[in-house]
Amino acid sequence: MHATASQPPPARALDRVAAVPAWRWRRILLGLYLLLAFADAAGKALAASSGVGPLVTRLLHPAAAVRVTTARTPRGNFEIFRAASHHLVEGQDLYARYPDALQDQFKYSPTFALLFAPFAWLPWPLALFLWNALNALVLFVAVERVLAPRPAALALGLLLPEVLRSMQNAQSNALVAGLIILTYAAIERGRTWRAAFAVAIGACVKIFPLAALPFAIPRRRTLRTGFATIAAGILLLLLPLLVTPPATLLAQYRSWHAIETLDTTQRWFSVMQLAHRITGADLPNWPLQLAGTLALLAPLAVRRDRWDDARFRLQFLCSVLLYVTLFNHQAERASFVIAFTGITIWFVSEPRAGWRTTLFGVALVTIPLMSTLIPLPAALRTPGVVLLRLAVPALLVWIAIQRELWRRPSGSLG
Repeated sequence: MHATASQPPPARALDRVAAVPAWRWRRILLGLYLLLAFADAAGKALAASSGVGPLVTRLLHPAAAVRVTTARTPRGNFEIFRAASHHLVEGQDLYARYPDALQDQFKYSPTFALLFAPFAWLPWPLALFLWNALNALVLFVAVERVLAPRPAALALGLLLPEVLRSMQNAQSNALVAGLIILTYAAIERGRTWRAAFAVAIGACVKIFPLAALPFAIPRRRTLRTGFATIAAGILLLLLPLLVTPPATLLAQYRSWHAIETLDTTQRWFSVMQLAHRITGADLPNWPLQLAGTLALLAPLAVRRDRWDDARFRLQFLCSVLLYVTLFNHQAERASFVIAFTGITIWFVSEPRAGWRTTLFGVALVTIPLMSTLIPLPAALRTPGVVLLRLAVPALLVWIAIQRELWRRPSGSLG
C-alpha cells in the first residue's frame, strides 16, 4: 500500500487503467464505436436540416460554416451508394455520371449496389447510422478475432480517431479492413467457406481484398481456399440477377470494367505517387506494384520453415493491410484506415522496443491525429504534404515488418 502511495500520479493512473478488466474495456469501446456512428449520422442530419443548418452556420467560423452549408445537400459517397442501388433496380447505368445529383461516379461492383439496398430504402439518417455502425462493428469484431482481449482493447482504442475519420466520409474502408482480417481469422480456424465469402464480399466492394488469399499458403489450404473463393465469387457476381435481367447485368459489368480501366493511371496517396514526387519521372504504376507484390510474397516463398509460427502469420496479415493501401493507385485519405489498422495490430502484438514505439508514435500523430484532433495550418493540408505524412510513416512500418518477416526468430504470440 505504501509503495503504491509513493508512486507518481501518472504511474498510479496507469495502474488503475491496467486494473480494469478486459471485458469492461470491451463494453466501453463498443459503446464509443456506436456513439461515433450515431454522432456522425446525427450531426450530418442536423446540418442537412432546413431549420437547424442555417442557425448553426451563423454561429460558426466561416471555414466551418462552408462545410455545414455543403452538408445541407448531400452528394457524397453515401448518396452515391444509395443512388447506385436504385439505379440497379431501375436498370440504369450504374457507372454513368449524374452531375445534378452526385459529386462523383459509382465505382464498385453491381453486387455491392445490390447488397447496399437495405441502406438505400431506409430513411437517410437511420441508414447512415446503420452504415457507419456496420463499418465500425465489422472492424471491431475482426480485431477481436486476431488478438487477445487486452491487446485487442488497446488496438481498438488507438484506432478510434481513424475510424472516426473514415466515418466522416461514409466510406467503406473500415469494412474492407475488417473483411481482410476476418479472412485471416477464418483461415486460421480452418473455416474455408467463411474465408472465401469474406474475400469475395470484400472484392465486390474493392478489388484489392483478393490480396488476402495468400493467408491460406502457410496454413496449407491454398487450393481449397482458392476454389471456394471462385465459387463464392461466381455466386456473388450473379446475385444481381435477382433484380435485373442478364443482358442488363452484363452491360453493367462492361461499364464497371471500363471505368476501372480509366482509373489505372491514377496515383493518389500511394507509393507510386511518392516515387513520382521524389524523382519527377512519369512512370506507369505497374512496375512498382509488381515490385511491391514480389516483396510482399517473398517471405512466404522463402521462409517455409516459419509457416507454423503464429507470429509470422500475424505479421504477414499486418503487411497485407499496409500493402493494399500503399500500392493501391486509388488510395485516398480514407483508405489509410486499412493501413493504420495493420500498423496498430503490429504495434500491440509485438514486444515493446524503442524503435517500434517511435515508428508507431509518428504514424499515430501523422495519420489519424493530424486528420482529426490536431488543428493544422493550410500549408500542412496541401496534397503534397498529406502524401508525405500518410505514405512515408506507413511505408517505413511496412519495410520494418518485411524485415521482421525475414529476420526475426520464431516465437509464439503472447
